[in-house]
Amino acid sequence: MKTQALARISLLLFSLLLPALPVTAQEEAPPKPAPTAEAIIKAAYKRMYGMKDQTSQVTFRIVDTDGTEKKTIFRLYWKNYAGQENLTSKTLLVTESPASDKGIKFLLWERPQENQADLWLYLPELRQVRRLQPGRHHHEKEPDSDLLFEDMHQRPVEWDRHRLLPEEEVRGEVCYVVESTLKEHHLYGKKVLYISKNEGTLRKIDYFSDGGTLLKTQWIDWQLVDNVYVWKASQVVNAESSRKTFVEVSDIRINAGLQDDQFSERALKR
Repeated sequence: MKTQALARISLLLFSLLLPALPVTAQEEAPPKPAPTAEAIIKAAYKRMYGMKDQTSQVTFRIVDTDGTEKKTIFRLYWKNYAGQENLTSKTLLVTESPASDKGIKFLLWERPQENQADLWLYLPELRQVRRLQPGRHHHEKEPDSDLLFEDMHQRPVEWDRHRLLPEEEVRGEVCYVVESTLKEHHLYGKKVLYISKNEGTLRKIDYFSDGGTLLKTQWIDWQLVDNVYVWKASQVVNAESSRKTFVEVSDIRINAGLQDDQFSERALKR
């Protein structure tokens, strides 16, 4: 069903954006000298929730190996809750394009506990809100995406084992390199994070299987808006098929004063 495909794209978009939301430019860089792997990750993650709210336009493209392209444009609204009401953040996605999907909305309440996100879908033709169950698909691979719903959840640092590797340069930025091995059964055996020493921004993520095979790589480019680092673009490449996923972020407003009632189930029908 077309709506299901759009839902999968939206979940992938959530997974791409939530791990790397705004970074306050004035905050201190990761601790020096000789920071630990855990300290670097904690400092980087703390920066990812450094503003009250954000609105932006997000263009999402999946380009298959045969050149086939799927393109969707969303309006994104994000509000930081920083643990209040047992919430990390709330995100609303409003579909703007293609015209056949215009007005379809997705509302996500992100919580600090694993498998505890709340997700709703609004279908304008039916004027109907449906409650989705992200936990049911938490470990499933969607056929037309290269990220999983589980990617949208920020794993607490203490859940995994972290090891500092030699520094590397990623697109002109010298980066700390941290290998995170997951302690419990997980879709990934490990992730390797590349975090800018200068900005503290997450520049690259390599995802590996339990056997150590590279599954996919994600690159992230940042832009400075009102003294805050936000996404400019991201690219994900499937290591096996070379299929690519692109995300472009534009028309950004920082600390726009978004209200709580804009992120309610009732508000989806407005």
